[in-house]
Amino acid sequence: MSYRPSRGLIFCLTPLLAIGVTGAWAWSRANDSSLSKRMGGDFAELATKAREPHEETPEESAASRKAMREGCAALKEKMLQEHPGLRSAKKEVRDEDNAFLQLYKLSGPEETRPKIGEALRSILNSNATWDLAKAKAALAEEADFVALAEKIGAMKESSSSHMPEEYVGFIGARSGKEMSDVLGLKARIAAEEGDETEALRLIGAARNLGAQYRAIEERNLLTETVAVLLDLNAATSSFEHLLPSLGPDADLAQWKAALATDRYTPADFAEVLRGEWNTSEFFLYPAILRQKPADGEALARLHAANFEKLVNEFPVASWQELSSSGFSSLLDGVDGLSDKSREMAEECAIGAPAWLKGYTRAASVMAIHEAAIDLLIMEQKGETLGTESAARLKPDPVSGKGYHFDPATRTLSPPEEAAAADVKPVKLPW
Repeated sequence: MSYRPSRGLIFCLTPLLAIGVTGAWAWSRANDSSLSKRMGGDFAELATKAREPHEETPEESAASRKAMREGCAALKEKMLQEHPGLRSAKKEVRDEDNAFLQLYKLSGPEETRPKIGEALRSILNSNATWDLAKAKAALAEEADFVALAEKIGAMKESSSSHMPEEYVGFIGARSGKEMSDVLGLKARIAAEEGDETEALRLIGAARNLGAQYRAIEERNLLTETVAVLLDLNAATSSFEHLLPSLGPDADLAQWKAALATDRYTPADFAEVLRGEWNTSEFFLYPAILRQKPADGEALARLHAANFEKLVNEFPVASWQELSSSGFSSLLDGVDGLSDKSREMAEECAIGAPAWLKGYTRAASVMAIHEAAIDLLIMEQKGETLGTESAARLKPDPVSGKGYHFDPATRTLSPPEEAAAADVKPVKLPW
């Protein structure tokens, strides 16, 4: 959107998420909307434009941006007084200890991001035939980038409080994904060389890197999208490369712990929604303050009330209930708004059901990988796996239905509902 321009960028990367094209919030569609064209000039856009040399207009002045920020903050605080369930507690984290801040600094314009050479990039993109010696050499050539990935992957704290002035709830995916890929590549090398302890350390660092996008106070759909991407990368690479290299004697209990997650629950998603509402000051409120609809405050109040309702409802609902109702209540009451305010409300809800569908798909993908490890653990303990073995696994969390196991092909398949959402079968690694 013109008022949150970088959101379109991250969703250009959506195919990388492996949560399907329906898993992205449809900001690219909103980028072409008449509303976004009329919203040009809010401080989120200005912060992006400010990186490019140009003659400053009066609307882009520092004083104008400051006044806009203060006005948005005041409107947000007013809504929080009325809807305290949307408030996020702040944390105090030193800048040098703040992994999210370090990742944010790496997600700026192309010319400011750390670069990796073509040899390593080709390996990470699977464009080169796998060659262990070449992979090690490519990593050695990018020692600084690898060290940075290791450093951030080992950090323990993240906070979205006290971010730079230009932060508008957006953080790019590229640097985080490349770092995760580098850690995964090092883990693959370790696994092929038989060093399971090092492979586990590195996959843990990759998972921790993704967790930094979630450990902040105001998570949102964009930060969650990056976190999902890194989670799925870790699960996929473990089954495609790491476990096959380690073989049946792998310490499966540790691998289950390394890939387990307490995320992907309705209660956790409520936290994402709370954080997403908090980004209203970066896109919805600038539009209200610039366009000045007569019922602008009513729009802000309705938007907050609908989000607070979801934040309260999600923790006590099942995925099945949420999959059927989705985000429909985000637009409750909009018929009573003016045409301009109703249009803003509708733009804010664009793509929400599709995003929920992608998120629930990720929940199923993570769960089927964990179920596959459980099968391997059964076998490692001496059980002969058969079709009936799947009945002892936890069911798919979204549909509530059980998995299907084919002992001939050693493939675990999702229930039909999950398969229809593009959840793929998982072939056991040996």
